[in-house]
Amino acid sequence: MGNFCKYFIFGALLLSVGCSKYYQQQKNEFNHYSLKESKESDASKKMLITYKQKVDSATNTIIASTSNFVTKDGANCALGNFCCDALYFGAKNFYKNDSIDIVILNRGGLRINLPKGDIKIGTIFELMPFENELALVTITGDKLLEVLPALIDKPHPFLGMNVEINAKKEVTATINNLPISKTKNYNIVTSDYLANGGDNFLFLKNPIQLKSSNLKIRDVFINYCKFLTAAKKQIIPYTDERLQISK
Repeated sequence: MGNFCKYFIFGALLLSVGCSKYYQQQKNEFNHYSLKESKESDASKKMLITYKQKVDSATNTIIASTSNFVTKDGANCALGNFCCDALYFGAKNFYKNDSIDIVILNRGGLRINLPKGDIKIGTIFELMPFENELALVTITGDKLLEVLPALIDKPHPFLGMNVEINAKKEVTATINNLPISKTKNYNIVTSDYLANGGDNFLFLKNPIQLKSSNLKIRDVFINYCKFLTAAKKQIIPYTDERLQISK
C-alpha cells in the first residue's frame, strides 16, 4: 500500500474519533411500585405461617410459675430481688473462678411486673426486651461508694449489700456485715449497658477489670426459671431490709 493510502486511512480514523458523539444521561426515571398492590405467593404465606407457629410455640412455653404477683412496688421491690437472684445464679455458673460481691440492675430496665401463675418465655421477653448482656466489673471501694446515691435515688435493685440512709441523709453501707473499704477491690455483676455508663452509671466506666460474657440477661432469667422448675420450686416474691431509708 502506498504512503498516500496509509496517510488517508490514518486521517480518516482520526476524523472519525474526533467527530464521534458522547451522550450524557440527564436524568433517571424510576417506576414506582406499591407493595400494597403485590400479591403474596402461596409459598411466602406458608413460610410466614410456619415461622409464626414456631415463634408462638417457643414464646408460649411455660418455664416457671409464681405464687403471687412479682412487682416493682416499693424501695425493696420483689421483682428487683428476683432478677438480682437470677443474675447471681447465672454469674456463679459463668464466672466460676471469680468471687461475686454485689449484683446491681437498673430499675428502668425491668419493663413489666410478673403475673401470678404461669410464666412463659414470652413473659421474660416482655420483662427484658433489650439485648443487654451479663458483665462482671471490678472497681475499688471508693468507686463503689459513688454508686450508693444512685441506688438510693431511683432506687435500683441490688444484692449483696445493706444500705441505710438516715433522716440526715447520711449513708452507711456494709458487705457481709463489714463496712466498704475504699482500698479494696469489689466484683459487681451487672449488665454491659450499665458497665458502659448507661443510665448515668458513670462510676462503672473505666473499671479495674471488665469481663464480658456474650450471655443475654434475658437468657439468664429464662435459665433461672427453668432451674427453679426443675427443682420443683415456684417463684415466691419477697422483700427484705437491704435498703433502709429513714425519713
